[in-house]
Amino acid sequence: MLALREICYKLEEYKTNVATALPEIEDLDPATKSLLHRYINSTESTDPSSTIRIQAILDYMYEKINIGNWKEVKLFIRKAITIATYLKLLAHVRFSDEDTDTMIKQAYKIIDFGILFGCPLDKQPRLLQNCATILNTVNIQKNIILKDTTSKEKNNATSDTSIEADKFNAIQIETIDCPSMEHFYKNYILAEKPVILDNCINHWPALEKWKDQNYFIKLAGPRTVSIEIGSKYTDKDWTQRLITIDEFVKQYIYQTEGPTGYLAQYQLFDQIPELKNDITEPEYCCFSDSNEPVDVMAWYGPKGTVSPLHHDPKKNLLTQVVGEKQLFLFAPADSEYLYPHEHELLNNTAQVDPRQPDLDKYPKYKSSKPYYCRLKPGQMLYIPPKWWHFVESLSISFSVSFWWE
Repeated sequence: MLALREICYKLEEYKTNVATALPEIEDLDPATKSLLHRYINSTESTDPSSTIRIQAILDYMYEKINIGNWKEVKLFIRKAITIATYLKLLAHVRFSDEDTDTMIKQAYKIIDFGILFGCPLDKQPRLLQNCATILNTVNIQKNIILKDTTSKEKNNATSDTSIEADKFNAIQIETIDCPSMEHFYKNYILAEKPVILDNCINHWPALEKWKDQNYFIKLAGPRTVSIEIGSKYTDKDWTQRLITIDEFVKQYIYQTEGPTGYLAQYQLFDQIPELKNDITEPEYCCFSDSNEPVDVMAWYGPKGTVSPLHHDPKKNLLTQVVGEKQLFLFAPADSEYLYPHEHELLNNTAQVDPRQPDLDKYPKYKSSKPYYCRLKPGQMLYIPPKWWHFVESLSISFSVSFWWE
């Protein structure tokens, strides 16, 4: 375990590399840019009052990003947040008068806000993640929970998938055993056909490690993430909340009453790369039309989380690690029968709930052809681009999706 003095020294080592990234914020207003340049290129971080001044810069940047559409925020502003976050972290670790546990937990919070609202620097793309790795060398108290989720999942009996498919007048999605690359490409990628893949991720450490919710608390309990609050994102009372993983597990994973909390479509593995060691990118993702990296998203929540019927523009391998989910899929040709929302922001989302379709309100749904499956731990579901899919967790669940073009 590193001493705090060594941690300060290791964090300071990134200063030279961060200085080379300063041209990336050249379009920032002169006053703010000048302050950041001064702090990076001098020893002013040794001044305890620098924390207040750096926070003022961050507050100013946060005001900038809260005006207008998030997607339209300029990259140089988000890069400035990353640099200012790094400077705030240096000052906090060096001058905090809190006990070690409290100081380190607050340091993680500083880092995570920078990751959430900033963006990678070209010259130092993993700056804040590397800082978090340094902090990981300090052992802090983590309040684990006592529930044995491993035994709970074993007792989670499920009904036969074919019976469920018949109940919904749906076609059961085909399941095949670890197909060759050629077979998968020819019969499913080119054919744009969904399929469940068995025995492709048996080697993932996640299949065993992630059964125990304490694992996430021990590995990343103090880390701050953004979760969804509400049954589904189309509801009026749906919102988002920043919360630590520790709090999320304790408040939402085992809750049976109150609003649902869901860590959904979240780039958890970029924020906490230690978790990425438990999974590997499926080889099938190599069948790509571009050189863009694969988007890896986490989906973690209690029983009953729902993703409404929607479609995505990319190929998707949805891997089930913990628990089970039921899914309904529809081909793009069925779009007119599913009543997509007319609003531009939701036009990739349908109004119909395939579990209990209101045929009086949505009579065309009778002409659709639903496909159905129950996705179990260790299985992957290939969802072709533009295929509609509805997802519901039947137990505590952790899924990982791989999206690529």
